Amino acid sequence: MGDVVHAIPVLSDIRKACPEASIDWLVEEAFADIPKASPLVSEVVECAVRRWRKKIFSKETWAQIGELKGILESKKYDVVIDLQGLIKSAILASWTGQPVSGYDKDSIKEPMASSWYENKFAVSKQESAVQRCRELAALALDYCVVGDPEFSFRQEMNGPVEKRVLFFCNTSRKTKLWPRENWIELGKQLRSLGFSVDFSWGSEEEFDRVSSISRSIGASSRVLEKMSIGQLMNIIGTSAAIVGVDTGMTHLASAMGKPTVGIFRDYPINLVPLVGNGKKHSLGGPGTCPSVEEVFAAFKEVTQ
Repeated sequence: MGDVVHAIPVLSDIRKACPEASIDWLVEEAFADIPKASPLVSEVVECAVRRWRKKIFSKETWAQIGELKGILESKKYDVVIDLQGLIKSAILASWTGQPVSGYDKDSIKEPMASSWYENKFAVSKQESAVQRCRELAALALDYCVVGDPEFSFRQEMNGPVEKRVLFFCNTSRKTKLWPRENWIELGKQLRSLGFSVDFSWGSEEEFDRVSSISRSIGASSRVLEKMSIGQLMNIIGTSAAIVGVDTGMTHLASAMGKPTVGIFRDYPINLVPLVGNGKKHSLGGPGTCPSVEEVFAAFKEVTQ
């Protein structure tokens, strides 16, 4: 999901360089709400790689793959860019039947993916994820990256703000998690300032975890029902602030311009910093565990 969020600024860059461009976005179905929230995307084409992998021998799976190939080939794109740099994304891009642009083997996450590209470009791995996407698109379309990244989400997604903070406690890697007792203490401190706290979740394991934390915080805390990304974007839009671990939803909140605190525990902040027009504070890094006091101070900083 983070890869999708980090690529959004490419839309504004391309539109500035090529005002008449029509831009389609191929994306995993679970994340389709993100590009759909940008008016700069002409059409969102959905794939279901995660679902297909679970039923790879199913006739229905192969029928859906064939249908997607047909859709992509029929578009006759002038330019195809693989911003993700994975084998799966390179294969999907190749289904367009048009030359694909992507990272060269020394710049890419999965070097083998580069073999599917006709046009290969060197982009430093020391750049942030957002900047890498911007530079690759600029090289593919022969323009220069100018200015700060712009996230072209529809403004109506940010409604009247309530005195509510949204916690994103869960992530796909346990090494990214912040301790349960820290969330509880932070929630109680926010409650003392008059804020209520909301929790989101995706799996049953995540539901159990946030329910336990919420109960310990008390009456000012609630666990939301299971929501799509689009529904969570609406919740983000009306929240006073967001506090989360290094997960796609935290990065999305920052990209939407909301006051955001990001807690990093196993990845260099400089490679995936919080980006957006709002106030934001990233803290931590590999092998660290930011204290409640540090996170609370960061929260006060972004909400002042």
